[in-house]
Amino acid sequence: NFGWYHEMIHDRFFGVWEQPTSIVGSAKFTTTLKITIAADGRISGFSVLRSSGNVVMDESVMAAARRVLKVNPPPSGLLSGGAYQVTINFELE
Repeated sequence: NFGWYHEMIHDRFFGVWEQPTSIVGSAKFTTTLKITIAADGRISGFSVLRSSGNVVMDESVMAAARRVLKVNPPPSGLLSGGAYQVTINFELE
């Protein structure tokens, strides 16, 4: 079970995410980010898989993604074609 690895990635990205405070209201915004991690742990790519429908929210998630350059290398059991792809949901709290 690689749940610990997902948690680590989640925590790394959430740790650098500055939640946009300009968005207020009861609407729940969620942006889904797709991240590609190379075998050495380098973040080799990322993109918004599912937009929240709010530009400010999506931009804040992309800004966070640009801050994380490297994470712990993925366990070999997760690698596919020399890389690992994972999705993270960023939910405005």
